[in-house]
Formats: sequence, structure tokens, C-alpha cells
Amino acid sequence: MRIRAIMTPVSKLTILSPTDSAEKALELIEAKGFLSLPVAEERRFIGFLSKQFIYETYFKETQLDFNDFLKRPVAHFIHNRVACVNSNLLVEEAADIFFNNKVRFLPVVNELGEFIGILTQKSLFGVITKVYGLKDPKLSILTDDFKGTLAKITEIISKNGGNITNIALFDTEVMGIQEISVRITGQDIHVIAKKLEERGFKIREIVEGIVD
Repeated sequence: MRIRAIMTPVSKLTILSPTDSAEKALELIEAKGFLSLPVAEERRFIGFLSKQFIYETYFKETQLDFNDFLKRPVAHFIHNRVACVNSNLLVEEAADIFFNNKVRFLPVVNELGEFIGILTQKSLFGVITKVYGLKDPKLSILTDDFKGTLAKITEIISKNGGNITNIALFDTEVMGIQEISVRITGQDIHVIAKKLEERGFKIREIVEGIVD
């Protein structure tokens, strides 16, 4: 999946101009309940502005008149510039960027470099949750032969009324043992677990589904 499918488009964003006053920026940030807002000009992403940085700057400079201080333009407070990403970026690539960088959001641009939206951590984690079937019941199965085991597991689950929503493989790093995590719907997870155990599979853990 490409991030363009889950990004928040510019049309739904509150965007600051570099010529806006810090006072206006604070009013918008507080009114919207955000931690920060993107700053752009003529479809070009410039950076972002946070309420915290405005106040930090004020106290560092020991301004006597806060009202005069707030008349400064937003351009004076833009910081921690975030590198833009292309809308064709894969979701998993975006996850890696979030993991390795302390950023609240990623600015998204098109092929022309025009600012077209942002990708938030919330949107990213939401789609990852769906992909991994986080709310579905899960079985964890231990094996030392993933290739030979997977086909048998899926066959048993299917024959006993189970629908697989996600399969993930984890290396336990202990004597070549691997853990197969299987998310299943359609049949009681305990029934499936019993059928697998009857065929000699070692069930490490059974996790019930999450009900909203």
C-alpha cells in the first residue's frame, strides 16, 4: 500500500503561512487542539511550528512584552524541518522513517514536489493494525520447519472452519525454533487449537480476540 491512500490531504489541514503572526498560530493551535501545525507557501512545504517552541523562544530571549513578541512572523519560529516524502512511498517504508526519526508527521509531496498532505503516526498505525488483524484471535505455534509446517497448519485451519487473516513468522533465536503467529476468524480459536494439537503441533499461546 502507498501512503497516498492513508495520508491527510491539504484540503483537510490547517496550514500556517510563514507571514502569519505567532499570535495567530497560537490561536489556531489551541483552537484545533494540535501539538503543531505545518507551514507552507504556494504549495511548498516549509516546516512546522509548535506551541512549545514559541514559548521556549520567548523565555530564552526574556522578552518583557509578550504581546509584542507574538507579533513576530511564523517564519521566525519554524524549526526541526522534516524531510518530505513522495506520495508513492510504501507504508512499511514510512513506518521505518517514523521508527528512526522523532517526527510527529511526514509531509507528503507529489511528483512535482508540491505539498499535498501529511502522513500521521495515527493513520499509519491504524492501517498496520488492520493489516495484521490485531483484533482477531491469535494462535502462536512453535516449529523448527516453517516451510514444511505452514501448508499443514493452513489446511487444518481451513478444514475446521477457520479463516486466516494474517500470518507472521518470528525467530525465537533458540535452537532454530520459530514461532508462527496466525490470526483466525470464523471458528472458535480453542477448537482450532485443539485440532492442531491433535496433529502434533505445539501451541505456545492462545490470544482471544478484542471486542470493540
